[in-house]
Amino acid sequence: MSLQVYYEDSFRSENGRSAADFSAEVIYNSKGLANYAMESKSRFLPDLDWKGMTVAEMGSGRGGLGLHLARLGADLTLVDFSPSALEQASQLYAIEGFIPELVEADLGLPDVNLDKKFDLIVDSHLLHCLTSDPERFSYLAFVRDHLKENGIFVAETMVHRKKLFIPDGFMFDQNNILWQMFGEWKPVRRILDSLDLENELNKVGFNITYFYYYASFGFVPHKSFMEIPSEILPAAVRMVLKKKVE
Repeated sequence: MSLQVYYEDSFRSENGRSAADFSAEVIYNSKGLANYAMESKSRFLPDLDWKGMTVAEMGSGRGGLGLHLARLGADLTLVDFSPSALEQASQLYAIEGFIPELVEADLGLPDVNLDKKFDLIVDSHLLHCLTSDPERFSYLAFVRDHLKENGIFVAETMVHRKKLFIPDGFMFDQNNILWQMFGEWKPVRRILDSLDLENELNKVGFNITYFYYYASFGFVPHKSFMEIPSEILPAAVRMVLKKKVE
């Protein structure tokens, strides 16, 4: 089973629930990252008004993060590879009278393009789900090319620390890839060292405006890691990037 099929099946299994049933859960789970996006906008784009601001949520799923920003007046685009997730997002947004632009796309592929640029692009925990170098380069290049000249890319991602606990059903290799057993081993997360992440971002063509390593914060890669102490989970980095302008 490919991961795309796995995620599509997981969203499809929710099709029996109405948007009213899952709205509170989706909105609550996205609140922390949404608040970080709002703080980043206030700090690095203080002169832009939310109303009419072009915003994209990458790896949006059902778009809970973006909904917080739509409430502020943002012109929102949701991008995800799951048609079921985007359909559920459409239903969720309709409850509050919003109509986001929905884009079904696999951002790990090199031929994805949108005829639009954005003031703010938010990574909805997609980056660490892309495990190969070509996938990550394609995604980051896509973001770079779809930012306006003064636009910002806001992301929170998991990074490696010296001690990690890996439970049964998972393995972690020398390329910092976390694998999960789905009948066969599948790569599910890339947990880079923070210095390697910085180098990756520079090579793609980003200026790092803000980059903070949260050593005390434990990032849960999967529900199987829920009971693991935070000090032996992946750490977190929060960052704000701008594209290099030549």
